[in-house]
Amino acid sequence: MPWPVNGLVDAVAYENQPRGSSVDLQNVRAFDPATGRSRGAQRAGLAKYVDARTADGQIQEMGHVVARAVATGQTALTQRTIINYTVTNGTVAKFTSSAFTTATNGSGALSTTAPVVFSTQLDGVVYFADGANEKKWTASTNTVATWSASPGTLPASGSDRPRLIETWRGRIVMSGLKGDEHNWFMSEMRDANDWDYSPSTANATQAVAGNQQEAGKNPDIINGMIPFSDDILVFLGDHSIYQMTGDPAESGRIDAISTSIGGAWGRAWCIAPDGSAYFFGSRGGVYRLVPGSKPQSVTQGSIEERLADVNLDTSLVRMAWNDREKGVNVFVTDLGGGASTHYFYDTRNNSWWLDKFATNDHNPTCVHVFDGDAVADRAILVGGQDGYIRKFDHDTPASNDDATAIDAYAYLGPIQLQNRPKLMLTEMKGSVGTGSNPVTWDLYAAETAEAAKAGSSKANGTFAAGRNRSDRARVIGHDIFIRVRNNTSGQKFSMEFLGIEVDSFDGPRTRQW
Repeated sequence: MPWPVNGLVDAVAYENQPRGSSVDLQNVRAFDPATGRSRGAQRAGLAKYVDARTADGQIQEMGHVVARAVATGQTALTQRTIINYTVTNGTVAKFTSSAFTTATNGSGALSTTAPVVFSTQLDGVVYFADGANEKKWTASTNTVATWSASPGTLPASGSDRPRLIETWRGRIVMSGLKGDEHNWFMSEMRDANDWDYSPSTANATQAVAGNQQEAGKNPDIINGMIPFSDDILVFLGDHSIYQMTGDPAESGRIDAISTSIGGAWGRAWCIAPDGSAYFFGSRGGVYRLVPGSKPQSVTQGSIEERLADVNLDTSLVRMAWNDREKGVNVFVTDLGGGASTHYFYDTRNNSWWLDKFATNDHNPTCVHVFDGDAVADRAILVGGQDGYIRKFDHDTPASNDDATAIDAYAYLGPIQLQNRPKLMLTEMKGSVGTGSNPVTWDLYAAETAEAAKAGSSKANGTFAAGRNRSDRARVIGHDIFIRVRNNTSGQKFSMEFLGIEVDSFDGPRTRQW
């Protein structure tokens, strides 16, 4: 029985489950995070990156600023200094793996009611967008100050401020202004404080805005912005996607990419190393977008219906490229604190995998790809609803989610033969990874695959690490599933192969090793 390297596929009938896929799985992968080998394994667990919290409440934003450093000896290069920052319940702080340091003027500097705060940086200074405040943070001094425009005026509509912010072509780009949702605003190039749209002498680097330039406002409400490259900025709309090509101060134009697909609100996207972008659609589903092409669904035919059921008003979608696993993490967090299902897209196998945390506080409201110099600092950091920062620990790898057991399992099958004769499974032989914890197995059998999946276990047992002796458990049915599982705290598993022997009541014995 092959490990389901093609991941979860629930877009077909149980009877027609594609070989190498699964009808149900959770917290497992096709590549073992402990070794990088292609074999069945439990995903890496979560471990606290910082043991403390900076403030009560959920984490709203994370990021880091890189500054140049000078080596002090011949045993380490020490060419850069990385300063991490976070916003938790409106409080801005810098942090290391050992402690938080609240910024000067950082306590309560930003909105405490916004579920998420976005930020971007330019020349060592971080600028925030929370819909209510005009604030910036200087990394070198760990200080929050008022962000003031001179010359010009920062985008505003009464007491409302933009909710979206990115850096593109050396400009701060903002949007998401209540009452002016189609508009976009860009600072002077290399100057985040210059918002003068009508300087005495027009030039190619001046501040620009949609309602001030020939390019015009975006035809659709702007839900998100993807800075693809120096030449392309993509606007994810409510039901469409538009692309700005070229700088709007130099005759840049806005063209339609799609008039039927939009994007989820916020930063529900990520960019892969090959330059393509993945984004969560406004009607559900995940798409891959390459400049110059139409967006292509990567969930169609597999988990499309699941993602179509996501309520984008009460769920926050965050995405990150996972370089260690060569895929995309898609976090879908219930803002009410309820149970949430998250997803991982394995680009090597074009497959989808489901992740669930036993503790809802672990569900991410913020995600940040931290690319530090130390191996332990090259990780995906996730900010939980409980205010803690955690990371996916691939190096241990962690066998728990921060002291909480990981319930990891996969259904293999259904086992069935051509013309659907009744079967008797007569023997199983499992090979579990060396050093793996035990794997429990259950057998499910019935007249149909759907009934077998919904039924109770007919037989069960355990595979230990290494090659196991044959187990002669017997079950009868037209369709048979084998579930392998480990849900014990402090344990993790990997599997090499599972061999089975079945007898057909209408034909010869069949062996699958």
